[in-house]
Amino acid sequence: MSMPRETYLHGHHRTVISAHSARTADDAAAFLLPYLRPGMSVLDFGCGPGTITVGLADAVGETGSVLGIDVSDGLRDEWAKRLEESGHAGLKFRVDDIYDTDLEKNQFDVVYAHQVLQHLGDPVSALSAATQLAKRGGLVGVREVDWGTFAAHPDSSALRDFREVYDAVAKRNGGTPHAGRHMLEWMESTGLLDDIRITTSTWTFYDDGGKTWWGDQWSQRMLHSEIAVKAIEYGVATQSELETISRGWIEWKNASGSVACFTHFEGLARRR
Repeated sequence: MSMPRETYLHGHHRTVISAHSARTADDAAAFLLPYLRPGMSVLDFGCGPGTITVGLADAVGETGSVLGIDVSDGLRDEWAKRLEESGHAGLKFRVDDIYDTDLEKNQFDVVYAHQVLQHLGDPVSALSAATQLAKRGGLVGVREVDWGTFAAHPDSSALRDFREVYDAVAKRNGGTPHAGRHMLEWMESTGLLDDIRITTSTWTFYDDGGKTWWGDQWSQRMLHSEIAVKAIEYGVATQSELETISRGWIEWKNASGSVACFTHFEGLARRR
């Protein structure tokens, strides 16, 4: 199945890689980890820098195998770090496209994706392709954010502009920034999944460490990442407006009593 190349909303600027490298399986795959067992084979598609992938490898142990795939060729250095740090013999990474992969169908015990479908122009086709790589009765676990649930205090015109710019660029790219609420619909639409369960969890930033990390990285990403590039290219925002949004994140993190949160939707199902 050959599909057009997707436009990844965030890109792979160092600010994005740094933020995504903070993700762990304990957080991003908490809904899936209780079902993983030693010896299982796992596919992590759209694996990014691979920090979650390493956690999945920890869960299936030395007798298990985990393959992380991503369409970006610019993540190889990150993958090399993960392989060196983890030492897992069964952990592998490769550049691959879920729409057009040569991986054999019916081979993985578990197929997993974190924050991938929201960036795709045809999420149901991608999820269907990924599901077919799972064994009959195998698990498919997907986690997606829903930016429509984002809330921050104190709110400001800069943060409201952030939400508008983020949504506009994501949609112009062909993605779905409110992907989480579509999880059940997308899983049902594959026609390949049974026993679908939907759960939710939140990311909440309120303590000094969390607010500093969240505010600083978004302040930088709104100036240097692919979101900033595309916002200007699409005419969604000017450089001056992006600079105002960037300052707004710093003002938010430094404000007394500031807090921010949003919801993730988690879908877990078995392949028919």
